[in-house]
Order: sequence, then structure tokens, then C-alpha cells
Amino acid sequence: MTTLLRKLRTRGHVVADLSINHVERQVLLCGFSAERTQHDYGYDLKMDTYNDIGEFEPGSVYTQVKATDRLPLLAGGKTISWPVSRRDLKLWLDETYPVILIVYDGHEDRAYWIHIQAYLLDLATPELFARGESLNVHIPIRSRLKPRAIRAIAHTKNMIHRQSRGKGPSHA
Repeated sequence: MTTLLRKLRTRGHVVADLSINHVERQVLLCGFSAERTQHDYGYDLKMDTYNDIGEFEPGSVYTQVKATDRLPLLAGGKTISWPVSRRDLKLWLDETYPVILIVYDGHEDRAYWIHIQAYLLDLATPELFARGESLNVHIPIRSRLKPRAIRAIAHTKNMIHRQSRGKGPSHA
């Protein structure tokens, strides 16, 4: 008689949970808050920020977190190449506030990030959505997700908010 195994918790499940935990920790170390998305339609976490005295700041940062034990590095080892659905890219480009793509390396317990709208502006061509279901996004390994990066992302979000209200410079 064959014994059926129960459902398994795989390394992929563990690394996925560790990736969210890693991002949440970096956010919390800055005194900000992160909410997990219950239904994943292109976002895993929403980050809210607070000023130096703890007042809530308007706007949010949206993140998509990907996890792996083997970073897909390009030749030279200084850039991660991660495939992203063009449907997600289209959604993210329509977002006003920053969308951050994060790739977590479970083997090294490190995460890397890119502000996806800024990245795609540099690639804005008619072919961006012309063919294929995905596009490889290139993330420099120098873009480690640490509290300093979280604060820079928050600053970008606040600049975008001021700009949208006509109160800041036209660049973020």
C-alpha cells in the first residue's frame, strides 16, 4: 500500500516568507509601517511613512517582492536580471506613487531593489509592450535594500506627493 505524503512546506515557501519578513524589517527599522497585501494583484506590501515626530505622511509605496536562493546574475556578476510580467509593468506604470521591485536572495539573506517607474522611463520605447509576456528588469547588486534605501524611497514618495500638489520640484 502506498502512503500518501501530506502537503509539504518547500524551500520556496520558506524563502518567500523570509523575503517579506526581510523587507518588513527594513521598513520597521526606519519607523515606518508595512502592510501585507491579502490578495496579490501585483503588490505584496504597502509601505506608509511618518515624519520625524511620528505624523503620518500622505501617499504610499507599493512593493512587489520576489524570492530566490540563486540570484540570476548577468555576466560580470554586478546585475540581477529578473523576468517581470508585462501586465504587472503596465499596472505599475499607471501608479502615481513609487512601485519598488525587490528581489530577495535567501541564500545570502539580502535584498535588492529598483524603483520600477524610474527604471521604465529610461526604457520607454514603443516596443516596451510590443512582444512577449515578460521583460527582464536589470537591478544593480549595489542597490541593496537597507534602511538607508528605505528612507530614500520614502523621500522619493514625498517628492512625488509635493509635486502632485504643485508644491515641489518637477523631478523626483
